[in-house]
Amino acid sequence: LKLKFRSRPHPKPRLTSRVVLSRMSDAAEPSKPQNSYWIWLGENREALMKEAGGGQASKVGKLAGERWKGLDAAAKKPFEDKASKLKQDYEKQMEKFVAAGGMKGKRRAEKAEAKSAKNPGAGGARGSKKARKDAREAAGKPKKPQCSYWLYLGENRTAITAEAGSGGTPAVSRLAGAKWKALSEAEKKPFEDQAAKLKAEYNKAIAAWKEKSPGGEAEEEDEDEDEDGEEQ
Repeated sequence: LKLKFRSRPHPKPRLTSRVVLSRMSDAAEPSKPQNSYWIWLGENREALMKEAGGGQASKVGKLAGERWKGLDAAAKKPFEDKASKLKQDYEKQMEKFVAAGGMKGKRRAEKAEAKSAKNPGAGGARGSKKARKDAREAAGKPKKPQCSYWLYLGENRTAITAEAGSGGTPAVSRLAGAKWKALSEAEKKPFEDQAAKLKAEYNKAIAAWKEKSPGGEAEEEDEDEDEDGEEQ
């Protein structure tokens, strides 16, 4: 009589919360979604290329900008709704990514480093950022206004720098941040009111600029990336 023994499967090792977080932080950073203009362009690129008489980027881009500008609000709405949903999904994914230990902006920094390594003479990320900034200024694009914190810092920089001593920019930034947080709502209000007024003026100016600059919406994402981390 032969006895058959059934082998038991080895239990799978349990993952600790630390391991789970580590694996999640190694996951790819969520990609920024396209805005309404780029979604529309993606769906109409082939037709625009035929109308432009070829796939030359400059011709297609110019024609696309003119066509997008000519659309009425109703025609743009499906693309704007889709862009809004994609942005909401992106923000949720980014919250999970950061909560799991991920670093926002790390992928962009890695791309900039790789580009700099391939072309050291180009100035790396700083050179690329400056080039985009110069291009926006040359196009007459309105500059984003300062927030209430930066308005406060501008008026108090000399005194804060003197109080911080010889610690340099990091010491000034830390002291300014601490002082701003300690201000009461009444003390912050003049700066917040000024920032709100500047923002309203900017919104009007950027809307007028977009009307004169076909495809102007397409440049906003680059500007947002350039200004990440500049405001507190």
